[in-house]
Amino acid sequence: MTGMTLTAVIVATTQVSLGTRRTATDDAASARLLLGAEFGMARFLDCTRQGMNFGSATNAATLDTALASTACSTGGTMKAFTVTDASVSMKVVRTVPASFSSVNVLNAVDITSTATSSLGRSSVTQRFAVSQRNLPRLTVPGAVTSYPGVNLNGNASVGGATLGDPAGAVYPSYLSLKRKSALGVSEGTPVVMDASASNARLLRSLIAGSYVRMPLVSSVTGTLGVGALTGLFRVDASDAAAQTVTLTPTDLPSSLLTPYVPVAANADLVLNGLTGLTASSMTVHNSETFLQGDRVAVTLGVPPITYSATVSSVPATTASGTSFGVTWSPTTPNAVALATVNEGQPVSKSTLGVVTAGTFNPGKEAPVGGVMSLASTTIVPSPLGDTLFTKTFGTTPDDLKAMSRVVDESKFSAAGRTVSGVTWLTSTTHSVNLNANPKLNGTGILIVDGDLTINQTQSDACNMNGLLYVRGNLRIQGNLQLCGAIVVEGSVLDGNNDVVAIDTTTTEFLGTGRKIQYDPKVLYDITQGTGAVTFAPQAGTWRQQ
Repeated sequence: MTGMTLTAVIVATTQVSLGTRRTATDDAASARLLLGAEFGMARFLDCTRQGMNFGSATNAATLDTALASTACSTGGTMKAFTVTDASVSMKVVRTVPASFSSVNVLNAVDITSTATSSLGRSSVTQRFAVSQRNLPRLTVPGAVTSYPGVNLNGNASVGGATLGDPAGAVYPSYLSLKRKSALGVSEGTPVVMDASASNARLLRSLIAGSYVRMPLVSSVTGTLGVGALTGLFRVDASDAAAQTVTLTPTDLPSSLLTPYVPVAANADLVLNGLTGLTASSMTVHNSETFLQGDRVAVTLGVPPITYSATVSSVPATTASGTSFGVTWSPTTPNAVALATVNEGQPVSKSTLGVVTAGTFNPGKEAPVGGVMSLASTTIVPSPLGDTLFTKTFGTTPDDLKAMSRVVDESKFSAAGRTVSGVTWLTSTTHSVNLNANPKLNGTGILIVDGDLTINQTQSDACNMNGLLYVRGNLRIQGNLQLCGAIVVEGSVLDGNNDVVAIDTTTTEFLGTGRKIQYDPKVLYDITQGTGAVTFAPQAGTWRQQ
């Protein structure tokens, strides 16, 4: 009996450790099939680095269908291919979460790779963590940035930004946080917050080193009342999988003997957080583009006074952020006021309505924020060699196109002209017309290969929120209002969509109403979680079937 039991154990153990031997006729075939399945997993990971078409996937089944429509440079699709003496198929067997509205809330996928031949089959399964990178910060110096000159005709107008209250220079309610403990907080001591109620994409894209502003309370109960005092916190880390964010207080209200974080509260993201200030210079951790000549404001002292200044030197990138000289006016803060600086406090700024390397012809309404014409090449570089594109996006056209939804003009119009993520609009004639219905709408980045003409009447402002980037020339009429920013190259493209010349035909705004309203929150939002999607194998999840 003991011998029979031992034999059974050996057989069972052999079948578990060499699972393919249950269907393969010999060890060599079994090993080849296992290698084929493993090669499929490695190939899947390599193909994802080239870009994956998620289509309208919302769960494991529809994402699995999307694999079949994504070609891989090594041949075949991400769904199926062949190796020596075997065919290999890939299958999405599970997603986390089970259903998702967009890829930027997808946390993980389980992939099974199966190699099949006439001698049998072998399968392996691996979980991959999924994340979507942030695009680099956009360099957008004005509401309209155009290499060709700009004409405002009739009652058409363009809105940059005048200098506002620093307290309002935030992305409101960026996070929804809950405390994990009822302990009091103190400056310099990190606190871990529950971020499970936050928007998953915004949490995932939260940048370490940025700053948030959050209400605080005086009671351990954590009850949040009306008019609560606020504190500033530096973001040390965020964990989308654990749904937590680690914050270090940098400024707490002195009137609260022991500040407590509320049971639940919304936190505002500081768009331009102050990291250094002297009588003649300023450094900010910034999401916006700063130019020499911009106006900036910061609140200092007790009682608080808002001081404004002009950026007096060309801003430079440093380890602490963006640094520039300042000339204060009408009042210069004294040493006492400068000593009250708090790390991460908001800095507001003005933004030009129009920035052009050419000339500007005004209409009846002057652009809000002002105009810079004949701008230097350091501000509006030539589109030749993709210099303007690379300065704007921080990456090349080829690299950005690889992570974009590329769509023909006719299909874009037939699908409702909805912009999402990075939408790259193509046309064989390099001339795109978006007139009448459907109206341009959505949120994201719209890049147009060639010239663009828009003649639309919108009932609501900001039907489209984002960046409109036109590689050719631009003409907008009607009462369409976009919110975000516009950049125009004036490039002439060849059949490969490479820039071969410049067409200096002016950028035209006609008709009535505001054509574009600069919005820094929109420009920040559209770069977060809209970059390349990455897959990373999770340790301890590999298994053979």
